[in-house]
Amino acid sequence: MASLEQEAIKIQHPYFPRDAPLAHYVPSKFNVGEAFMTLGSAIAVLMVTSAILIKRSSKQLSCKDKSIVVWMMVCAGIHIVLEGYFSFNHKNLAGMQTVMADLWREYSHSDSRYLTSDPFTVIMEGITAVFDGSFAVVTAYGVLVDSPIRYPAQLVTSLMQLYGNILYMGINYMEGFRYSNPHPYYFYGYFVLMNAIWIVIPIYLIVDAVKNLYRGMLIAQRATIVKKAN
Repeated sequence: MASLEQEAIKIQHPYFPRDAPLAHYVPSKFNVGEAFMTLGSAIAVLMVTSAILIKRSSKQLSCKDKSIVVWMMVCAGIHIVLEGYFSFNHKNLAGMQTVMADLWREYSHSDSRYLTSDPFTVIMEGITAVFDGSFAVVTAYGVLVDSPIRYPAQLVTSLMQLYGNILYMGINYMEGFRYSNPHPYYFYGYFVLMNAIWIVIPIYLIVDAVKNLYRGMLIAQRATIVKKAN
């Protein structure tokens, strides 16, 4: 009985593994609903901003292109703001009392590496915030103004998202998902479903970018042949 009481005193957080070093952890100030409402409101603002930019675009955009603009703008916001916040505050995140810290504490039920300053997670999120976020903005811009930069930026953004996500999920898998709460709500809802979005959509956008880049190079190659022939 004494050992159980000692273990209960030792473990002061709800994350997995149960012995994760989180001495600075404090419970969230805001409830989950408030945190997710804040995130949802921010995403809604990004979507409205995307709609305004699409409406003002001089190019008549297809439904697919409109969807890509919205997706890239939302990605840019999440990468730069939310993941950038993590990158700057990872050492103190478990004890901070802000809405964004609460969002990360909630998500960390699916992966406690976000609260323990895990080196891979910190580096990956830092790269994501700086490069993925920037290239997402460039992609959205390229679609809106019909710039040739669109498909190279789309390819780079999506490849980085896919590669980072596979590494992120793969490491947790190789270590037996020891960082994840096994409850289906956290494991399948947070870890699997949320991350699957950044696997499925980037794969589609990679294929789309490669097809269009190939088509463009083929047209340029044929034009060069015709020019030499004349």
